[in-house]
Amino acid sequence: MEEIPVKVAVRVRPLLSKEILHNQQVCVRLVQNANQVIIGKDHVFTFDFVFGENSTQEEVYAVCIKPLLVSLTEGYNALVFAYGQTGSGKTYTIGGEDSASVAADERGIIPRAIQELFHHISEHRNINFHVKVSYIEIYKEELRDLLDLETSMKDLHIREDEKGNTVIVGSKEFQVECADEVISLLESGNAARHTGTTQMNEHSSRSHAIFTISIHQKQSAEYQNAAQDSISSKFHFVDLAGSERLAKTGNTGERFKESVKINSGLFALGNVISALGDPKRKSAHIPYRDAKITRILKDSLGRNAKIVMITCISPSSLDFDESLNSLKYANRAKNIRNKPVVNYNPEKDRIDEMEPEIRLLQEALQSQQVSNQHLHDLNEEKGRVSSLEEKLTRLQVQYFSYRNCVDEALLLLVDLNDDVSLRRSQRDRLQSWISMVQKVRKEALTVQETDTGTETSPVPHHITVLQQKRDLEKCQQVLAMNEELFSQKNHEVQILQNQTKALLQEKKEQQEFLKEAQETQRLQGYTSPPVLFLAQMTEFHIRRQIILSKLEDQDKVLHCHLPDQSDEEEDNTRCEEKTSYKCSINQTWTQNHASLCFLPDVSDMKHQVDKSGLSNKSALQTDTNTGEESDSLQNSHVINMQKLTNSELRLAKTEQKIRKLALNMKRKEELIKDLVRTGKDALSVSWQCSLKISQLEQEIEQAKTQLSETQKQLQEPDSKELRDIPEKVMLQKECQKKTEAAKLKVQKREARELAQKVAQLKHQLSQIEERLCEESEKKK
Repeated sequence: MEEIPVKVAVRVRPLLSKEILHNQQVCVRLVQNANQVIIGKDHVFTFDFVFGENSTQEEVYAVCIKPLLVSLTEGYNALVFAYGQTGSGKTYTIGGEDSASVAADERGIIPRAIQELFHHISEHRNINFHVKVSYIEIYKEELRDLLDLETSMKDLHIREDEKGNTVIVGSKEFQVECADEVISLLESGNAARHTGTTQMNEHSSRSHAIFTISIHQKQSAEYQNAAQDSISSKFHFVDLAGSERLAKTGNTGERFKESVKINSGLFALGNVISALGDPKRKSAHIPYRDAKITRILKDSLGRNAKIVMITCISPSSLDFDESLNSLKYANRAKNIRNKPVVNYNPEKDRIDEMEPEIRLLQEALQSQQVSNQHLHDLNEEKGRVSSLEEKLTRLQVQYFSYRNCVDEALLLLVDLNDDVSLRRSQRDRLQSWISMVQKVRKEALTVQETDTGTETSPVPHHITVLQQKRDLEKCQQVLAMNEELFSQKNHEVQILQNQTKALLQEKKEQQEFLKEAQETQRLQGYTSPPVLFLAQMTEFHIRRQIILSKLEDQDKVLHCHLPDQSDEEEDNTRCEEKTSYKCSINQTWTQNHASLCFLPDVSDMKHQVDKSGLSNKSALQTDTNTGEESDSLQNSHVINMQKLTNSELRLAKTEQKIRKLALNMKRKEELIKDLVRTGKDALSVSWQCSLKISQLEQEIEQAKTQLSETQKQLQEPDSKELRDIPEKVMLQKECQKKTEAAKLKVQKREARELAQKVAQLKHQLSQIEERLCEESEKKK
């Protein structure tokens, strides 16, 4: 990827009629062959292009902009911006005026580029071009859409997309089909732009303007090649507001605020250019975020764009300082190097970037399908187990009914054997059947006594197991609810810890800010009230630590009993089967040096519960243990819930105290900011007073020089010998009258200006006193 430097051009405008009228001298010379500019006696600068007073708009466009337009159609991004002091010809050069009122040969850069772009589109019919335009104004550091004035300034925001490109969210892009449509949009935007009148320029631009042309080109269907991608590129035309000196423009009120915002934006742009042009600061931070204009041009300055900077200067000696600063500004911009690339098919790049994400989603979908299949198989297995258990229950019911029938038949046959006379063979068969039945009953009774250790219960064994499983499921649900509750409390405690850390960090920053404010107040000669505030902040911090230590001392050990309940049934004084399930978890609340408290470890709880659940299942399967009373277990559960509610109350109190502390810190921070703002205002007022005093001294010196010149002119007639003495007397009288009139005029002017300045100073002094009173009330 090749690096190319920023191309810099300098254009010198002719002297204006009022400058010629005041006999202002030319202080700028050009060396056309060497592309050099000489200002003053010993300031020489060399640039890529130099245009003198007689240069035409066509010449500037052909040399500077036409190569950029060719690069735009090849897929490169382009940027051209005009810089210079107010009234130096930037808007005239860039073409930000009304095209209808300008002659064809005086049209600026933008109209010419639009005409040539659509001429190129008409010649290449095998390519589909989609052209969009937008027009954004930055007025007093606020964005404004010049093509859609109904859009509020608050709806426009500068953002970066996933590739780092700068976009303006909320601005409208209009798709255009011909050059006339683009020029119509340009003229409507120029008419809506903020302009004003100053002492240096009758039509001064009071804002920065950015006109953007975006094109997307792709081969037509009949000419399309599979290996060729679509191309997207954009061209920024930037008309910067002129740098201004308040002493020359004489701006006041709203114009003064506009000048401050304009100069701050240009200052931020100068810092970015200096950082990009300094090879020692390539790895350092580039201050793009200091102004809106630098944020919008972030993806062009020092990145992926071909750039031309046109510096407009005035040749007048009265503007020597401003012209010299503009040339130094342009000289720094020559050191910037960009790496422009062709912008191929952003949609395809986005698809390529999304392929890994799609692959991950497919793998997650497959794993989810596998888990769903496993869950489905598990549900089917559970269904089969439950169906088998139901069949077992039915068979056991049938078994007990058959057994009762056999018992009744046995009693009947025993009676028949005793009463009825039977043959010997029949009696032998009956006796053998009775003995067989008695033997089977004895064996069943022996097995049941061996299994249970007690007398048999009339309730079937499988029914007891099902009841115990249901009880186990209930206990597991209660346990899951308690675990969720513990996790929620643990999350809330972590949030409070993070808030506490953030407050401590803010406190440290405020302490540093207090030290800076205290030093500033000491330098200005004021008293240092932030010292008292620092003592109060220290006292608040000590009280907060005491409260936290008390809360930690009041915490106790948390016991959590998770019961498992089982039903109890008794029948015919037989022994009852009992199962039990206990889980006690003892976790202590530990204290942290910078935190409030912590809840029990949920993973340990789960591990212990799983162990007790396994032991319970084994107990259920073997039927070896018996359950405890359910009332005591429920009481322990209620006690645990009460302890949880107490912990919630303590957390709520701690949150309330933290909010109060944060509110107090914010109030103190606002007070400090007011104090610093007052100090800065006082410094600015003193600086303005000193500036005005120096101006008054200069005017007095000028008046003295005029007076001395007049006296010299009066002395000249005395030295010459005039033949006519009455004519000499008349001339002397006229000169004396003129001298007295000039002195009176100067005195009146000085008195009027002094009165105005004294009134302004009194007004500013009254405002400062009001602010001081307000600050003293805030301190109270």
